Amino acid sequence: MTDRSRTDLVAEAFEAQRDRLRAVAYRVLGSHAGAEDVVQEAWMRLARQDTTTIDNLAGWLTTVVGRTSLDVLRSRQTRPETPTTTSRLSWW
Repeated sequence: MTDRSRTDLVAEAFEAQRDRLRAVAYRVLGSHAGAEDVVQEAWMRLARQDTTTIDNLAGWLTTVVGRTSLDVLRSRQTRPETPTTTSRLSWW
């Protein structure tokens, strides 16, 4: 099998999984845009991977999407509450 045909097969397999992967990422992140970013990241990682070493592509992709989604959640910055001073509260 040529590299080109292998790449085409992997791309087709990825596209067949795309909706499911997007749904997994959306369930974790709660954002359609964030889910699409995670799925694109999974595609980039797959493109860099030697696909002959992947026995279960659906499982591999699900793992990558799940872990990447969790990484995104961890990296989100929470905004600390700004305490209000008593001098600013005229009714207090």
